[in-house]
Amino acid sequence: MESYPLPLLPLGLVLFFGRPLDIIILFSFGIYQNWEVFQEFVNAYLNPTIVIDSAIAATALFYLFQLTRYILGLKRISSSDNFPIKPLFFPCRTSHVRMFPSKHGFGYSYLLTGVPVGWEGSVGGMISEDDGKEQAPWYLRLFSLNPGGAWYTVNGDDYLDRGHVEGGLQGKLRKYLEGQDIDPNQYAHAYLVTAARFLGYASNPLSVWYLYSSSRELSALILEVNNTFDERRIYFVEPDRKSAPNSFTPSRLSKPRYTSAWTKDFYVSVFNSRAGSYSLAAYDPFFPNLSSPGTINSTVTLSSPEGKAKLIARIYSVDDQIDPATMSVWQKTRFLVSWWWVGLATFPRTIQQAVIILFRKKLPWVFRPEPKGSTIARHADETELFIESIFRRYLRELVGNSQDALRIRYIPAGLHDISPEVIMSSSAQLAEGEADELEIRVLTPIFYSRVIRYPDLPDGIMTEHHESSTISISSTDLLSKLECGWQECPPLALRGTLSFKLISALRTRPAPIVCLDEPKSPPPASTIPSGKEASQAGASSLDDFVRMHSSAPEQKEYTPRLLRLLIAEHIALGWAELLDLEIFVMRCLALWMVARAVF
Repeated sequence: MESYPLPLLPLGLVLFFGRPLDIIILFSFGIYQNWEVFQEFVNAYLNPTIVIDSAIAATALFYLFQLTRYILGLKRISSSDNFPIKPLFFPCRTSHVRMFPSKHGFGYSYLLTGVPVGWEGSVGGMISEDDGKEQAPWYLRLFSLNPGGAWYTVNGDDYLDRGHVEGGLQGKLRKYLEGQDIDPNQYAHAYLVTAARFLGYASNPLSVWYLYSSSRELSALILEVNNTFDERRIYFVEPDRKSAPNSFTPSRLSKPRYTSAWTKDFYVSVFNSRAGSYSLAAYDPFFPNLSSPGTINSTVTLSSPEGKAKLIARIYSVDDQIDPATMSVWQKTRFLVSWWWVGLATFPRTIQQAVIILFRKKLPWVFRPEPKGSTIARHADETELFIESIFRRYLRELVGNSQDALRIRYIPAGLHDISPEVIMSSSAQLAEGEADELEIRVLTPIFYSRVIRYPDLPDGIMTEHHESSTISISSTDLLSKLECGWQECPPLALRGTLSFKLISALRTRPAPIVCLDEPKSPPPASTIPSGKEASQAGASSLDDFVRMHSSAPEQKEYTPRLLRLLIAEHIALGWAELLDLEIFVMRCLALWMVARAVF
C-alpha cells in the first residue's frame, strides 16, 4: 500500500481544523520560503506590462469615481431654518497650564462642531446630526454614487447615557433631564458644542450643552466629560451670571460671564486623583438672545482640596464661526484639508504631553480607581456582556428561590441599555408593597470578569462591594438572605467534565482593587477566605447554575470564555488581549514549522 509523506499530515490538520487566517498565513509563509519559484511562476504566466497598465487604468477610474462621489456628497443639504442657530464649525485653540507641583503648559488647535438639538439631517455634506440614514459597509459605499454620510457627524447614541433613545439628541436630553428630576420644558432651546466624529472617529474630552429658556437666555449647562478609559461623567450646572469688567472691547462689556463650581469625583488624568474641585468660567456663545455670531470662550480650573489652582484649561475661538451651508465646494475642500487631522491628532497629542510630564517633569503616576456610582462606566467587552446575561438570570433564580418578601433593583454597567430591572420574589409579589428592597448597582464591567472567580457568588458580591468597589449594595444583610436552591448538577459528557475541572483548577480569588483616595471598610468575617480557599477557589456556584439552567450551545460558549479569562490571569498579566497575542504568536511559529516541512 502506498504511504503518504509524513509532512502532509500537519498540512491536512491545518486545512481541516484551521481557521481561514491560519490557511492564509501558512501559504504566505510557503510563498516567502519559495520566493524564487513564485517569481518564476508569475513571470511565466503573467505579462508584467499588461498587469501594470490595467492597474493604472483601474486606479484612474477609481479616483475619478471617488471625485464624483465627493462632489455629490458636498451638495447634500437639509434645512435648519426652524432653529435660531444653525449647525456651525468653531475653529478654536485649547491651552492647558499646570501650576504645581511642577509647572507645565501646552496648547494646540482644536475644531468644535455645534448643532441645534432637535434638528436632524445633513448640511452641505459637512455636518450631520441624527441623520438616520442607514450606512452600508464602507467597501460597498466606495462603489456607490449615492452620497454617504457627512464628514463630521453628531449622533445621539454617543452622548449622555449609554444606548439608543428615540428622538436622537433631543430624546437623550429629555431623558437625562427627567432622570435628574428637572422639567425639560423649561428649556425651549438647546445647542450642543462638541468634537464631532470625523469619518467615524472621535476623541472627545468635553462636550457642552447650552440650555436656553423660552426668552432665549442661557439658563443651564451640561458638561459631558470623557476620559481615555471610555468612562463618562455628566455635570448639570446652573451658572451664576456676572458682568465682565475685564473685557477689552465694547462688544464684550455687555457680554455676561457665567461661573459655577462643583466637587471633583471623576478620574480624568493619570496625574490627578479624584480629590479637589472644578470651577467654570464661560461666556454665552450666542449672546444676546441667540443672535450674535458664535464664539467660544470657556475656562475650567481644577483646584486642590486646599483650594489652590492646580490646572487651568481653556478653549477659545481663534476665528469666526463657519456656516457649511454657505460654503462652496472649493471652500469645503480647503476646510477639510486644513482641519481633517486635528481630531485624529487629539489622542496622540495627549500621549505626547503625558510622556513629557512623566519623564521630564517627574510627576507621579496616579493609577485609575474604579468609577463611582455617579460615573458612566466604560463599555463592556463581549465576554463581560456574556457573563452579565448569565449573572442577571442567576439573580432572578436566587430571588425566585427566596422565601422572604424581597424586591431587588438590579442596575448593570457597560451595557447599551443600563435601565434598572426590578426582580421580585414570590412572597414580595403577594405582599402588596410590604417587601424588603435591595439595590445591586454594578459600577464597572470588570465586576463580571471578577465575580466568576469566587466559589460562592453572594460571597463574591459582598467581597467586591467591601474590598474593590466594583459593585454597590444597599444592604448586605438582605444580600445574605439569597441562597442557592438548585439540586445536584446532571452529568456531562467527557469534554464538558474536563472543561469544568480545568476551570476549577485554574480559578483563584481575585486580589482586591486598591483605591488610595477611598479607604475601604473591612468586609464581614464570614466573607474573608482562609488557607486553601484563598489561594484556590475551586468550583463556582455560577458553574453549577450554567450546568443546570443553560442550553448546550451556551455551555459550550461559557467554558472557553471563562478559560480564556482564567488562563490570562496566570500567563498574561490578567489581560485577555495579551493572551490572544501570545496564542497568535505561537500559532504563527507552528505554521512556520509546517510551511518549512511541506513547501
